[in-house]
Amino acid sequence: MKKELSKLMLLLLCTFFSVVASAQLLKVTGTVTDLKNEPVANVTIAVSGTKRLAKTNDRGTFTIEVAKGENIVFSAIGYNTTTLKLGDKTNLSVKLQQDINSLQEITVTGAMDIKRNKRELGYSAQSVDGDEIKESQRENFINGLAGRVAGLTVNPTSGVAGASSSIVLRGFNSLSLSNQPLFVVDGIVMDNQTVDETSDGGRALGLASDRPNRNNDYTNRIADLNPNDIEAVTVLKGPEATALYGSQASSGAIIITTKKAKSNKFALQYDNSFRASEITRFPKLYDKYSNGTNQNSSNVFKYFGPAYSDTTMLWDNINQFFQTGVAQTHNLGMDFGVKNSVFRVSGSIFDQIGVVPANNYKRYNLRISNTTKIGDKIDIIPSISYVKSENDKVLRSAGGYLLSLLIWPNDRLILNQEDPATGNKLPLFNSNANADYDNPLFNVNKNRSRDVNDRYTATMGINIRPTDWLSIQGRFGYDTYKSSGYSLYHPQSYYISAALNGSQDNYYRKYDGYNHTITATAKKKVGNFNFRVMGGTMWQDYKTQMYAVSGNNLTSPTNFDSSNTNPTTRTRLLRNVYGEYNRVILRQIAYFGEVAVNYKACSS
Repeated sequence: MKKELSKLMLLLLCTFFSVVASAQLLKVTGTVTDLKNEPVANVTIAVSGTKRLAKTNDRGTFTIEVAKGENIVFSAIGYNTTTLKLGDKTNLSVKLQQDINSLQEITVTGAMDIKRNKRELGYSAQSVDGDEIKESQRENFINGLAGRVAGLTVNPTSGVAGASSSIVLRGFNSLSLSNQPLFVVDGIVMDNQTVDETSDGGRALGLASDRPNRNNDYTNRIADLNPNDIEAVTVLKGPEATALYGSQASSGAIIITTKKAKSNKFALQYDNSFRASEITRFPKLYDKYSNGTNQNSSNVFKYFGPAYSDTTMLWDNINQFFQTGVAQTHNLGMDFGVKNSVFRVSGSIFDQIGVVPANNYKRYNLRISNTTKIGDKIDIIPSISYVKSENDKVLRSAGGYLLSLLIWPNDRLILNQEDPATGNKLPLFNSNANADYDNPLFNVNKNRSRDVNDRYTATMGINIRPTDWLSIQGRFGYDTYKSSGYSLYHPQSYYISAALNGSQDNYYRKYDGYNHTITATAKKKVGNFNFRVMGGTMWQDYKTQMYAVSGNNLTSPTNFDSSNTNPTTRTRLLRNVYGEYNRVILRQIAYFGEVAVNYKACSS
């Protein structure tokens, strides 16, 4: 009886102490952010000396049981480890500082939108933070990459508003094909074409006038992307980096990750920028002599004639022509959500007035993205965006506007470009207006060009994690846009003959592109070895169509519709004659795979 009583008392005593011990554990919640107040996901939270562990979710929040006085250790790849001792507070706000000495641990978005440990990669990949690109305040985000990536060369076509830019990675690979890299946004291949004025006799996608690419410039389409929507850019160089994309990425690939909402808490962001541009460096001139040769006056663009008299008024036509360029950007972003579904809505307005008169570029961006988690196994990431751009362009002067200004007689004020009574071009050396060199201001105001583009893009990302060692990803995207534009030469312009009575080109371009990529990745650790196997498929279907018409004998120099020309002078692309668009269709399917093995610390 005494033995049974002793056992009962011992059992009650053990139960009492276990209840007391468990009562000492407090439920601690909190949020982990970086120094920019952005949530940090996948942070490991461990209680020192115990096996109690937790991890932060995509919103940076966590819950863990901790006894008062115990130490909590916060650790994450790429950040310094932080230790806190629990006091009376049970709701913690923790900030982690990035570890600059652990760059090899940084995760980058590589080919196929798959995040990889940087030191696992067997090829060159360099990342640029989206904030760096945004702060460069370039209208074309490609220009913001200049000087930030080794081996990357950016060549803007000109300094006018809306100019296109080409980008080359580690030199040119082909003399006849494109040397532009492939652009991939959130795992979706995006179009980066521009208009080619050469149509190969009307057979290709070009202008009906089939002229060389020297008089006009067309914005490359990747410039439609809003720099403020970019989270990060990863540049893949060389064939090893882009093997999974095939020959289309033979010149490298630019992998772009866009911003997404990280919390269902409502947040509103607004920023703007204003930039002024001026041309400040001009060649030194000696302009004391008039038109002519051997000190004899003549109507030529050579300045070896008699010296100007002291009473001759000389004009600074260069500064009369160029103006102060002004650019302004307004960005608005909004994050919100409900439970496991978060949204981000962003909009941007960019308005640029160029340093060359009558040159303006405007772009309007709107984007909506969502991230929805279904349990712990499935993520759905849809997005839709709209871009509208308008580019009022100037047709290039022969050799450029500065050269035209340098040869223009400085005793003639360029502001006097036309007869105020008739509106006709004022003569300089010749009574035939078409034989007389164009006043630079007459050129920009009378020889006009304009492009308008409307673009819609819809994407869908799906992540499925059926087990802890297997993940399946799907990226689906549809990209479409319509562009239209014109180029008009005034009936009195030097660049056409009087018999043509003006010339005009109009074009209408349509693009429809669909592509998807589906991958499955298996990871397994066996001892000190880490195995990774990935397989997938890609389908691409792209169609570009173009309708173009060119004609002469203008009805009006201020009407820009294709009906402005004489019907008997009009020419079209070959299929346009039958009421159809010239078109180029590309369809391809690919299957790919990758096997990787690493040892010890090289685990992903």
